[in-house]
Amino acid sequence: MIIIHNLDKSFSGTEVLRDIDLEVSDGSIYGLVGYNGAGKTTLLNLIGGLYRPDTGEILADIGEDRVKVTGSERFKRECFCVFDEPYYLPQSTPDAMARYYGGFYPNFSKEIFDKLCRIFGFDKNKRINSFSKGMKRQAAISFALASKARYLLLDESFDGLDPGVRQTVRELMVEYMAETNASVIMASHNLHELEGVCDTVGLLNRQNIVFSCDIDDARAKYRRYRVGFSEVVNVSKLEKLDLGNLRCDGKVISFVSGKTPEQLRGELSQFGTVLLFEDYPMNLEEIFRYETTRGGEGIEISGLFS
Repeated sequence: MIIIHNLDKSFSGTEVLRDIDLEVSDGSIYGLVGYNGAGKTTLLNLIGGLYRPDTGEILADIGEDRVKVTGSERFKRECFCVFDEPYYLPQSTPDAMARYYGGFYPNFSKEIFDKLCRIFGFDKNKRINSFSKGMKRQAAISFALASKARYLLLDESFDGLDPGVRQTVRELMVEYMAETNASVIMASHNLHELEGVCDTVGLLNRQNIVFSCDIDDARAKYRRYRVGFSEVVNVSKLEKLDLGNLRCDGKVISFVSGKTPEQLRGELSQFGTVLLFEDYPMNLEEIFRYETTRGGEGIEISGLFS
């Protein structure tokens, strides 16, 4: 388990992360989502022990102990980081890098690495610097999975991968988590990439984690509604109901809400006879956009080029 409590981080007076509280359980894949520049990579660097927090602490379970991540060699030997631009030793081959990682990670499996080379189809004796971006990413993921580390930190893990390889990576991650009981954190700005693999998701926005919850719970909580009345609705009176992304087209309104359909029917009936009441599930991308705009109308672009 990873536990983060009251974490803050700034660079040259610019606040990047503020008051971060987060728990990642054993045997789970946690999706960390946010726009580019939201602080995802910084948070991964902090968890991986590459940065020191200004305030707060990061704890992780190692064996029977719970240790502070910062400065802990025990944690580093149980944590593998795959960042957006993986670094490899000059002129190195996958086989050479496997030997390098095998000298640091106590549970590194050359047998697993060789199997992953065959699955991804890259030459383990060819220089990595000659690989395409996607092949470099596949090599990095192979090193991470072969390490059998208890904690995997993956930044934009699907970047540069074709659709077929992305699905293979999803399946490998789920299998890895299930067999090792590892804690995996996957950071991305693309919700589609995380939706089919993560069981928990956290949204990083405005230097803070806006919400963190089980994906199934998030889907159950947020729904989009379309309601039709027998007469034109006074929109200003609806504002007191705290309906997100409220839009009105004469007698028909649409909005987002976390309230139950039964509760909404009762509240809306005071504004007239309800003739139409439809609700639709929202995918993670829609929930993400709703939360990052805090239920607002988003960016206004109408007439921008006129």
